[in-house]
Amino acid sequence: MNIRDLEYFSALAELLSFTQVAHKFSVSQPTVSYAVKRLEEHYGCDLIAREASHRSIALTNEGEILKAHVRYILDEFVTLDRAIEHAKNNRTHIGFPPIIRSKVFSKLLDDKEIIRFISNFHLVSGGSNELFSKLLSGKIDFSLLGSVNPLIHPNLHVKLLHQQEFFIFASKDNPLAAQKEISFEQAAAYPFILLEKGYTHGLAFQNLAEKSSTKPEVQFYFSDVQTIGQLVRSNVGITLMTDFPAFQEMDGLVKIPLVPEDKEIFYIQYAYLKSAVLNQDVQKLMGILDGLSWTEEE
Repeated sequence: MNIRDLEYFSALAELLSFTQVAHKFSVSQPTVSYAVKRLEEHYGCDLIAREASHRSIALTNEGEILKAHVRYILDEFVTLDRAIEHAKNNRTHIGFPPIIRSKVFSKLLDDKEIIRFISNFHLVSGGSNELFSKLLSGKIDFSLLGSVNPLIHPNLHVKLLHQQEFFIFASKDNPLAAQKEISFEQAAAYPFILLEKGYTHGLAFQNLAEKSSTKPEVQFYFSDVQTIGQLVRSNVGITLMTDFPAFQEMDGLVKIPLVPEDKEIFYIQYAYLKSAVLNQDVQKLMGILDGLSWTEEE
């Protein structure tokens, strides 16, 4: 039995056609047949129930069991290959969502040595949803992640670092700016400018829209928070955002809390695969993140 045999079987379990599997891998049909035969010999049972005409096939009960496990097995091989390749290249890939990166680096600006240390990693930017998928597939070795609920996954070690509210940000010239707090239903009367889909902020926005039974207009999506801030400051629209440094430093923006029943929480955590063997640099990074003072007052 080898990995290629499992790949052929996985495709056959989905396509139920030796011809289509052979075409997919650019091999002969006997090659696929021999692969299945080797697996059947290994497990000592039939995995495929063949009709006498050989025009159609079906999985036996044992074949269904192998199908249920084989995709996970193949994914683990891919993850293993990537982990070893990263180790061989002495290159650790760290996921860093832009919002969290902004907050982390604002805490470290006075420590040039730590900044230089972090720069030695290969930092991978993107939304938390995208980075979560890359972490599970082994494309990155370690990641900071944002979520609207504390992250739990059977294959991951997760450490919660901080949690903070989402706010409505508006121009000082917007009528909402005069209010001490607002409901999302009130905010939904104004056009929004949001981070692109794939960021946790979008899920918080969706949760609030569903909870308030509103359909707010989204005028623009951007990946650049500075652009969002500039447009909101110009009163083009409002945004739903966490209280992060780039917005704190931008004149003309007003932060408005949501009423208690509408509050959404942004959870900041780091995560890595339970199967991962963390090198000393990643362990040092974890210590740095654990030691950060996350509240703005400190």
